[in-house]
Amino acid sequence: MSATAKTLIGILLAPAALAAAWATAAALAPALGKFNVTFPLLAGALACALLHAAGLGRRLYVASHELTHALAAVFTGVRVRKISVRRSSGYVLLDSTNAFISLAPYFIPFYTLAVSAAYWAAGHFWHLAPYRPWFLAAAGFTLAFHLLHTAEILGGPVQSDLRKAGGPVFSLPLLVLLNCLGLAAALRLLFPGLVSLRAYGAKVFETQAAAYRHIYEAALYAVNTAKIYIQS
Repeated sequence: MSATAKTLIGILLAPAALAAAWATAAALAPALGKFNVTFPLLAGALACALLHAAGLGRRLYVASHELTHALAAVFTGVRVRKISVRRSSGYVLLDSTNAFISLAPYFIPFYTLAVSAAYWAAGHFWHLAPYRPWFLAAAGFTLAFHLLHTAEILGGPVQSDLRKAGGPVFSLPLLVLLNCLGLAAALRLLFPGLVSLRAYGAKVFETQAAAYRHIYEAALYAVNTAKIYIQS
């Protein structure tokens, strides 16, 4: 796909991404507000936010970022030649790349998946129900870790990963959409009784439809106004 086509897709996706972010906050906030159920998750997220504010965890993020690139490459059949992780930077040397490999660290919460996989595997050998609050705290910590670092990186200078994927105009709306969907899916898995993906999807679709409808109406008004001005 050409860079021009990706830019056009990004422009068209931008309203959907902003609407999805708004709908995600509106749909998931009430569920997270049930503190008797979600307290461990929120406590873990708060602990991560405090450590992040103190400037800690940078090297752990770099490690997960580069490992996610590498795993995405392996998943798509691309050979990984070298992985380098330093205190504040790193890189992965690959035979080739694609948009999925370039953007994977920005929407795949590496440590959350690792914690969840370990908890799921251990559950086959031990009774872990008493430890569920600790798992939820770890999930909250790692989800916040992913979201905070991703927001920080994307809020700074344009990353080379985004350029490789098709440019920031294409990549940023796509990443907002994927992170919104991923957060909803994660909360659904963690709290099946609190989050309905059907209701969430309906809310997102409704908000997106309203956004595009307003854009269409604004464009139509601008065109009609221009016609009146030209004819006069």
